[in-house]
Amino acid sequence: MNLNPAVKGTLVSFLVGITEINIDTVEIVDIKKGKSSPSYPDVIPKQMVVKVEKRTVESREVDFLVKFCPPGIVIVEASVDLEDILGEHVFDIKRSLTVECRAILWEYHCDPYFDEEYSVYCVSDYHGDPEDIISEHKDSIAGLLKTERIPLDEEEINATLKFNIKYSKDDITIVEWDGAFVFDPRGDFASNIELFEIANLQLLKLRVLEHELEKRLERAAWLLQKTTKKKIPLLKSHEIRYSLREIIQIRTESVLEFAATERNINLIGDWYSARLFDLITKKLHLEEWKTNNNETLDALEDIYSMISENFSMSFSTTLEFIIIFGWLIMLFGYFALFFLEVLQKKP
Repeated sequence: MNLNPAVKGTLVSFLVGITEINIDTVEIVDIKKGKSSPSYPDVIPKQMVVKVEKRTVESREVDFLVKFCPPGIVIVEASVDLEDILGEHVFDIKRSLTVECRAILWEYHCDPYFDEEYSVYCVSDYHGDPEDIISEHKDSIAGLLKTERIPLDEEEINATLKFNIKYSKDDITIVEWDGAFVFDPRGDFASNIELFEIANLQLLKLRVLEHELEKRLERAAWLLQKTTKKKIPLLKSHEIRYSLREIIQIRTESVLEFAATERNINLIGDWYSARLFDLITKKLHLEEWKTNNNETLDALEDIYSMISENFSMSFSTTLEFIIIFGWLIMLFGYFALFFLEVLQKKP
């Protein structure tokens, strides 16, 4: 007797990328939510369909959906129905879907160095409590969530599976850094997937911001070194002022953008969508990313303030020398005129 029968399901893998081009869209995606919870408007712009197509991956027919979230965000979803979503072969299928999704991202000139991938294992073909299925297949579920083929320790498995949320008696969502399992007999997966995409979109933006801030930090350190050695040219004063204004603008925009998400989530309160989104953001460590970026922004502001002070002192000293030199020239001219007048008066 087979104690662990195959579990049917749908694997949805998606990638979020960034592009600088404008993309023509077909329609706005309107996610219909089966669960009783309000919408979360303005968290991100409406996702708009760019392309829908079928491709063959690993000898299987896969549905691909390309969406655009202005400004500059491309999401590629790949979904495939599997007879056994917990089988060992799923690792290879997931990898192949990710490769294909990344190739589609590149078609839209997305930055090859920055994207976020995530997989959602959707199970609806069951009856009763999904925790019975989880208990029977916990090794396989934990391994897929962590993208780990080797057998995991019992404590690690339990720690992975306990990071979950339930809405009704017969559904459950387990969240991990690299993926999630969603058990719902009614097949209400779209709203959950949208929340996973929003969180990964925010993570991508935080990663890109961190990269930009690191480059600015290196530039600021170079400028500070030049000012302490009195080697910074006068023309750099414009760069210093411009960079300081840019840093303030970046901080303001990032605070407004991420605060908007938190505000909308807080307005939802204790509804399922808000609680699930909070669970996802904790697992993706979004708060830690924000904290690190804020600390880098603080460091940048401090460095540019020091640069500005050093430059001001250097400029003031230079100005004093110019004034003194100017007075010396005036005095020399005065004495020259005096001696010329004396010479002219002599017979």
